[in-house]
Amino acid sequence: MHWDWKSILQPIRLFVHSTMTVREVFALLKEKETDVGFVLTDKKIIGYVTDSSLLEQTMGTKGGMESRIIPRKDFLFVREEETAKHIHNCSIVVGADSSSQPSGYLFMDCLDAYLNELQLKAFNDALNNAEMGIVTLDPSFHVLFMNEKAEQILGMEKRLIQGRDYRKLIRMDTSFEEVLQGQKWFGIENTFNFKVISGQFSPIYENGKVTGIIHNFYLKDQLEEAVHEIDFVREMNEDLQAIYSLSNEQILVADGKGRITRIAGAYFTNFWGEMARSELVGKSAAELEKKGVFKPNIIAICMERNNRVMLTQKGRNGTVLSTATPVRENGKIKRVIVLSKDVSAEENYVSSSAEQSQNEPVIYRSVKMASLMEEIKSVAPLESNVLITGESGVGKEVIARRIHELSGRSSAGFVAINCGAIPENLIESELFGHEKGAFTGADSKRIGLFEQGHRGTVFLDEVSELPYAMQVKLLRVLQEREVIRVGSAVPIPINVRVIAATNKNLRQMVQQNEFREDLYYRLHVVPIQIPPLRDRKDDIGPLAINFLEELNERNGYEKKISTEALSVLESYQWPGNIRELRNVIERLIVVSKGKEISEKDAYRVLWETDSREQGFLTIKGIIPLKKAVEEAEKQLIELAVQKYGTATEAARALEVSISTVSRRMKRFNEEQHPGGGHHDLLF
Repeated sequence: MHWDWKSILQPIRLFVHSTMTVREVFALLKEKETDVGFVLTDKKIIGYVTDSSLLEQTMGTKGGMESRIIPRKDFLFVREEETAKHIHNCSIVVGADSSSQPSGYLFMDCLDAYLNELQLKAFNDALNNAEMGIVTLDPSFHVLFMNEKAEQILGMEKRLIQGRDYRKLIRMDTSFEEVLQGQKWFGIENTFNFKVISGQFSPIYENGKVTGIIHNFYLKDQLEEAVHEIDFVREMNEDLQAIYSLSNEQILVADGKGRITRIAGAYFTNFWGEMARSELVGKSAAELEKKGVFKPNIIAICMERNNRVMLTQKGRNGTVLSTATPVRENGKIKRVIVLSKDVSAEENYVSSSAEQSQNEPVIYRSVKMASLMEEIKSVAPLESNVLITGESGVGKEVIARRIHELSGRSSAGFVAINCGAIPENLIESELFGHEKGAFTGADSKRIGLFEQGHRGTVFLDEVSELPYAMQVKLLRVLQEREVIRVGSAVPIPINVRVIAATNKNLRQMVQQNEFREDLYYRLHVVPIQIPPLRDRKDDIGPLAINFLEELNERNGYEKKISTEALSVLESYQWPGNIRELRNVIERLIVVSKGKEISEKDAYRVLWETDSREQGFLTIKGIIPLKKAVEEAEKQLIELAVQKYGTATEAARALEVSISTVSRRMKRFNEEQHPGGGHHDLLF
């Protein structure tokens, strides 16, 4: 089946000028409730911008929100009458009508979903319009599906037949078991409700296994007229199998009352728990939600809103990102199609030893982190020293603990030392211990951290912060495998494995004589580089959901997060990495007013600065009254636009006219960017 671009293009809601600022376009995207704005120069489209592209731009330019928009260029014009197909090296297509005018757009990553929906609808419409009865059964011979023609032929509504044992409804001389073994029966006559029907029984295959039976039939006296339809239904059967064999998406179909009528494609066993695929058919989605099988009930939400819905669902042991689309007939929802993707995180849990801090899972889904975890599994059993590098907040201590847990030293202690947090005059006694009277205040002897880590692992975080003189003593400990307490001359043997970590370039510090070269090579035996969060965006969703669940449980909340909000988080650069992400999720739980963290909440938290939070004019000296008034106006207007998203809503909140806000913002912009040209505000 083929569809042209015209049938799937989305209407263009927003055109913007290339001279506009990031702030202006952000406001327009929210006002027009669209995910993309097309950039014009001389009335021609030269590119496009999205929320995520604007966020990336503000992170990479000095002008920030007041800089001119930088349009993305990876788009392509297509003729709307041409067949829709995937186009490589292109993120978005713009349709052109017969007059070469833009008629719509579509993101490439949405193409497959749209085509699948159209194909599934076409197949269902074809089945219902077929001139033969079609009934499908599960392996237990219970009715899963029957088309409208089957209802007419059998003289009974499908609601009375669906879920019942088909063997008890029709009379036949042979057993269905042979069909489950792969046989096909042709020209089989049966009696149902005093009507003689004739047709065929065929097995339904999924991934090479028989998963059910399909019965195609006519009234016997109409058989000759309907023979030509049999080949048609066979072809439809084969096409349906192509949809059912999807390996990366789960397709669930519910009727207009919220009962599950079909589930195909991938089956997420971690999401459904112990429930088998066949158990779901005929079940009410509302009842499954009540029983705690999953939440929330996206089917009910889709029917309530009478529109397409995207959200995250939590199942028995997994999480899926689902899109529910209503299928209408004569204005009423006849069924709901739910396409789901598994976004459950891969979790490696670190159990704590006696002296360790709280357990912390290593959560990831990206290919980069999966490769890193495989590397860790290979490194952990060795006795070699390890140097972990990576930006602040990427989780270096979590990885160090994972190495310890997978090593032969896991039954002994894991001692974590932050080299940058210990005062320089105390660091030697903290690391290596001291004897009584070794210095003023040493009233008793102290066992150092290296001794405490005997037979276990010592983790030296921020090792680059060690004073240069202390680096010599650490080197001796690593070479001689013994420590000497302050105030003593007796060496104490120790058996530890050292894992060091830093967010600095130690090699460069060696070249600048800030770090000893011999110590560097002692530590740099097995290097492990943890990629920053911005380079493994597939981990953002699972991490955010994990933090949300953890903080919900700790604080007694039941907050959820929308798909749109997750998309905003994924578009952010995360300079503070995982630590920053956790802090943002905690803040989102507090600032979000509803039960669901929205896209607007995510924008507000990510882009609020200290100055915005202050929100009031602070006078620290005598200034002209006129200037004070202007400054107050500027702060109030900026705060209002940031809070409400558009100049129209800002004007309403400030109880002034839209033109007043427009003039003030133009003036503020010209003062901040003199000579930068005129920027129109659209409302």
